[in-house]
Amino acid sequence: MFIESYKKTKCINGCTLFNDESNYLYWENRKETTDELEIVNFINNNSNKNSRILHVGIGNSYVASNINNFKKIDAITISGNELNHAKKLKINNCNPIFLNKLTYNAFSEKELSNYDIIIDVNLKSFSCCKKAFDNLFLNYVLMLNSKGKIITGKKGMNWSRILKPTISFSFKKLFHKKLKELDGPDSNKLKIDECLSLSKIHNMKFHLDSYTNIAYFNKLN
Repeated sequence: MFIESYKKTKCINGCTLFNDESNYLYWENRKETTDELEIVNFINNNSNKNSRILHVGIGNSYVASNINNFKKIDAITISGNELNHAKKLKINNCNPIFLNKLTYNAFSEKELSNYDIIIDVNLKSFSCCKKAFDNLFLNYVLMLNSKGKIITGKKGMNWSRILKPTISFSFKKLFHKKLKELDGPDSNKLKIDECLSLSKIHNMKFHLDSYTNIAYFNKLN
């Protein structure tokens, strides 16, 4: 059963977005993805330990827990349960934040900036519209330091989803609130041509790693 009464916000185009910090179950107790495993290895083997990192979609906190030797990690989520799970873990150098990345002024309100690395495994997958995604990508570019990277996953590039707040039932949890994923539009799949176009617009270089599930944009100045 889908829930109609939950806190909402808007994207730059006026689309209604989920923005409720109450206890919705999501990824806090689910297994990390193969994209996340490879991104952690990539960052640990190829990044300066003084890097400031933004991790978008904290999930079960595997990523933050395994790159916690870097200078700073701001980790955002739209799930109150994911947020509470991360806080309980007390991960070194990690600052968990509740935030919907597609909100038109999301990052300026939280004063998030000066990152060397932005991790977003599902960069476009959950976009409500193209205008919101373009605004999100612009925000990422503006938050990056010189030579900074936006890292995503190849699988995530081909993944399109819609989030719906629901009421679910299990014998262990009885009735509880949950964020349910449904199939999304093909327009939310991030194509290579779009990546190249974004790179040209924002003075970046797009890299598609041949040996892993990683793709990333590198800021050129």
